[in-house]
Amino acid sequence: MSINPIEPRWSDIELANHNVFRLNAKNEVVWQVRRVENPGSPSWPDKHAMARQWHQQGLIDGAYTEDGYLDPFTRLAMDERAATDAEPQGIWRPGCVVYLLTRWWSYVLDPQTGIATCTGDQMK
Repeated sequence: MSINPIEPRWSDIELANHNVFRLNAKNEVVWQVRRVENPGSPSWPDKHAMARQWHQQGLIDGAYTEDGYLDPFTRLAMDERAATDAEPQGIWRPGCVVYLLTRWWSYVLDPQTGIATCTGDQMK
């Protein structure tokens, strides 16, 4: 029996690794996050191949799965210090910086385009 670490939340690894969406008022998807990794980082196909190989070798830590490299966004944080308007607090407005975090990396999200760019800062 194989345990799929993606289920029951996500139907496939690509969806799991791109698990942030912007919805409109009708609950329709405006965008699904696109990730920009650090320069020199392995491509997603290479990451998936390495993870599958490591999984077969018994290196199972949650990221190395039989489906590939599992690295979903796990947290969202917002820095409001540079917001152009003081209110309403806790809601994105121009000047706010939205961070998406995985288990290892921090990304800055552009809420207009859905592009999350890795900052190069590792999470601990």
